[in-house]
Amino acid sequence: MPHRLEYFFDYVSPYSYLADSQIPALVERTGAELVYRPFFLGGVMQASGNSPPATVPAKGKYMGADMARWLKRYGLELKFNPHFPVVTVKPMRGALVALEEGFFPAYHKALFKAMWLEEKNVGDAAVLGEVVKGAGLDADLLLRRIEEPGIKDKLKANTAEAVERGAFGAPTFYVDDEMFFGNDRLDFLEEKLRS
Repeated sequence: MPHRLEYFFDYVSPYSYLADSQIPALVERTGAELVYRPFFLGGVMQASGNSPPATVPAKGKYMGADMARWLKRYGLELKFNPHFPVVTVKPMRGALVALEEGFFPAYHKALFKAMWLEEKNVGDAAVLGEVVKGAGLDADLLLRRIEEPGIKDKLKANTAEAVERGAFGAPTFYVDDEMFFGNDRLDFLEEKLRS
């Protein structure tokens, strides 16, 4: 029986962007059941006492070199978003709406592209609407639904659950109750999925 792979992510995380590029092939190789779990990274950071790498001078300096290595390894491009750190509450609620409405793959791809290739402030509702519309999706529906109490509560619940389970950043993966953090742990994650 294939393992269930829970993937907690936020579009503001460049390391989620890196990991996301590798997940489809990993799932294909292992037959895992992939479950996307959008959460709000800002809430996770605050609750866990963590700080974004860019806010710690030594980490920020290292992050540039580290990202360059990973981009080369994965054959990806990335433009550092001038709006960083983007407040991604609305885009992450949008991911939940997209999952419910059945257009998540197109939404997910468009959001990572807008954030890390097109340098857009996806935290702004008007910009988010443009990105969604540009992907051929129903922007009016999405922008209306991200304000629903049920969607707001679901994002809060996902975020709280991740923190309760030990998350302190993104991306965070769970296989059964075992946690794997970061794009640089995908080899260990794959070992677990094959066990």
